[in-house]
Amino acid sequence: MYGHRLKSLFALAAAAALCGCTQITTRSLPKADLASHKRVFVEHRLADSFGVADEIARQLRALGYDASSGALTMMPPETELIVSYDDMWTWDFNTYMIEIDMQVRTARSDKILAVGHYFRPSMVFGHPPATMIHDLLAKLFRPV
Repeated sequence: MYGHRLKSLFALAAAAALCGCTQITTRSLPKADLASHKRVFVEHRLADSFGVADEIARQLRALGYDASSGALTMMPPETELIVSYDDMWTWDFNTYMIEIDMQVRTARSDKILAVGHYFRPSMVFGHPPATMIHDLLAKLFRPV
């Protein structure tokens, strides 16, 4: 009985330690109001074998934006913002995303308006990529 309690306490302590490693940070220009723009294009990376660009566009549509993804040559002419990203994946008996960086810039002038970073080094008690993407987009595109 005492051994079972000790194991439970150790598991709880390990979970608390691992959960503390997750970091979400965002920065934007002081008067950058991303929510005032409605047409967003997600720049598809050539090495995107996990569908991250499509997931970002899907999440943006769920937030109320007119969003699509693809190569920059496919960008619609009415695009207001471009989202680019870098993602990092690892394998530990399963492949999972541990990090994603996003950059939001204007389509016309290519001026960077905001950047975001989500880092989760462990899949233990982690979230699937869609949740990571949603959490980061929700912070980046929140109304000013």
